[in-house]
Amino acid sequence: MGASASFGQAVVPVEPGGTAEVTVRVRNTGSIVDQFTFEAIGIPVDWIVVNPAEVRLFPDTEEDVTVSISPPRSADTPLGDLTFALRVISAEDPDGSVAEELTLQIAPFDLRAGELHPHTSTGRSKGVHQLAVDNHGNTPIQPEFTGLDPDGLVRIEIKPTHLTVEPGAAGLATVTVRPRKRFWRGQPKSLPFQVVIAQDDEEPEIVDGTFVQQPILPKWFWKALLALIALLILLFILWQTVLKPTVESAARDTAEEVVEEELGEVDEEVAALDERLDALDGGGEGPPPATTAPPPGTTVPPPVTTAPPVTTAPPPDTTEPPPETTPTTEPPPPTETGPFDFQVRLSDPPNGPADSGGLDFAAGTEFELTDIVFQNPTGAVGELRILRDGEVLFQLQLANFRDLDYHFVAPYVFEAGQRIEAVLLCVEPGTLLPASPTTCNAFVSFSGFITEQAA
Repeated sequence: MGASASFGQAVVPVEPGGTAEVTVRVRNTGSIVDQFTFEAIGIPVDWIVVNPAEVRLFPDTEEDVTVSISPPRSADTPLGDLTFALRVISAEDPDGSVAEELTLQIAPFDLRAGELHPHTSTGRSKGVHQLAVDNHGNTPIQPEFTGLDPDGLVRIEIKPTHLTVEPGAAGLATVTVRPRKRFWRGQPKSLPFQVVIAQDDEEPEIVDGTFVQQPILPKWFWKALLALIALLILLFILWQTVLKPTVESAARDTAEEVVEEELGEVDEEVAALDERLDALDGGGEGPPPATTAPPPGTTVPPPVTTAPPVTTAPPPDTTEPPPETTPTTEPPPPTETGPFDFQVRLSDPPNGPADSGGLDFAAGTEFELTDIVFQNPTGAVGELRILRDGEVLFQLQLANFRDLDYHFVAPYVFEAGQRIEAVLLCVEPGTLLPASPTTCNAFVSFSGFITEQAA
């Protein structure tokens, strides 16, 4: 029992996008009436149509069936010989089914498409486009590109000038367009151009593009220039009418104060000189008596001088004073509303227990933190954390800053009973003055507003 099948020809040429027909003869080799269906193996099922789709044969009878094969015009359609099998399936004896092979000779075809991205570019000195070439055929293509300017207004540069694109792939080239002339002001100008895609003796493809040339001076330039001139005039008037008289008045007052101080010092010196002259001329005393020289040949003993007593200074104290540490202070909880600020000073030895300080907020109040300033004046190495009820809000490395400030548009809110706390973990003391040789010192300043807590 079973079936046999044979094609009318072993090789069938076919064009992608076209249809080829071949006849297959099916014979019932069994001893009972049987029904046969068909299945294609090795090609997509949508390529083939069998007419009729099923055949009913008596024993030792046969019938011709037409097989239509239509490969699509697509890059997925392979080029060259493609062998597939048509299976004839017996309904009564599945094991007696048979498969017959057929070879398709698929012809080559070329299908490409070019496109500029973007189609229109804008600039003052140049415009840049990407030329994409898609190969929808089943053979590699090697297109070449040339620029075409019908009006002679632009220079076109294409890199690279040719590509090799495999089936189902796309190639890219950069197209740069530059205007031959520039203009300073006025309305933008649209400059059309074309890119020609050619390959061998095939008909070339032309892709259109546009470059919109902008003036060198933008429209807002003159408005900005007039605004700048008006601002300079306003500043000059403000200087002449307000700032200059104020500066001159302040300088005049300062000069007068300096002159008065100098005159006062001169008057004091003159008064002291007058007192000395009065002391010399007062009481009818004449000039001081002249010193009488000793007679010749007389030996004058040298004056006797008494040496000052020698005092023995105590030995210097070489004991190193204990390290200075800045105690951590905590202000009392604020109770009045309005602007509020406070500072936490931290001091911690290297690799010791962390030093911390902060503030608890009284019942019925809220604190809106708007500004925070961190200071590491000695250049210490370690870590500084800001906590809200134990939750870390900021975690900073001391080595990354000396002074650091944050200002918040949306403030951090601390409700009544919550605590804001700064924690210092020291790794290495700072070396900058004023430095402590054994501790890390850091300062954190908080500022914001105390408000009443909503009920």
